[in-house]
Amino acid sequence: MEQSPAMLTQSVTRALGILSCFSNETPQLRVIDFAKMLNLTQSNVSRLLTTMVSIGYVVKDEATGFYRLGPEIVMLGGVALNNYEIRKQALPELYEIEKRLGLDANLAILDDDTLFYLAHVDSYDSPRMYTYVGRRNPLHCTAMGKVLLAYSEPEETDRLLSEAPMRSFTEHTLVSKDQLIEQFDRIRRKGYATEQEELALGRACLAAPIMGRTGAVAAAISVSGSLSKVNLPEREKELAGVLIELADRISSKMGHTTARV
Repeated sequence: MEQSPAMLTQSVTRALGILSCFSNETPQLRVIDFAKMLNLTQSNVSRLLTTMVSIGYVVKDEATGFYRLGPEIVMLGGVALNNYEIRKQALPELYEIEKRLGLDANLAILDDDTLFYLAHVDSYDSPRMYTYVGRRNPLHCTAMGKVLLAYSEPEETDRLLSEAPMRSFTEHTLVSKDQLIEQFDRIRRKGYATEQEELALGRACLAAPIMGRTGAVAAAISVSGSLSKVNLPEREKELAGVLIELADRISSKMGHTTARV
């Protein structure tokens, strides 16, 4: 029997719901897990998964019964990443940052009310077994998030700080909107933001803005690593100088012509 448009829409919605169940915390799931998360019957979930496996969007481990994202998703992710002009323009500078400073280099944009990573280059001395690309982090407790907040229009900044939850991750996390806003003038004066153990203990970061053709902030780049490697008390001036230089270079590639004051 041919499905009605409403039934087809429901099937598409449920299939997308299945894809949305996967995360860094839950990269592999069973039928019962999807059923609980989506409030569906196991038979409905099984039918959808069978179709999704057949077209490569999901892969099933026959030995364990767990499902994971398939190669078609990886392909689509690559297509999406390659369509970000700022990522293409920034990658050479990210590699240069790692080479000159020996630290992780990151590129992120504002997406809704979170920080969204478009590119990441591992430090040669501490390669990771996973990628930052596609991850999200909060704005209020990351150096890149603070940069994006500080350089956004005041109305947008106020909206983001009002709508996004300011969760505490460590004892160093700022959860006061007023205290955070107080940092923004200093960030704009210096041209960069810093963060020490506000998101994760033992980690530090320094970030600078990338400006677009219209003069609005388009993204942020950063260097990050362990407290001892970043060593802000001794290296802040060095790190900021390199990062601002390369952020300005990327901004120029993106069509920004006004020099930072």
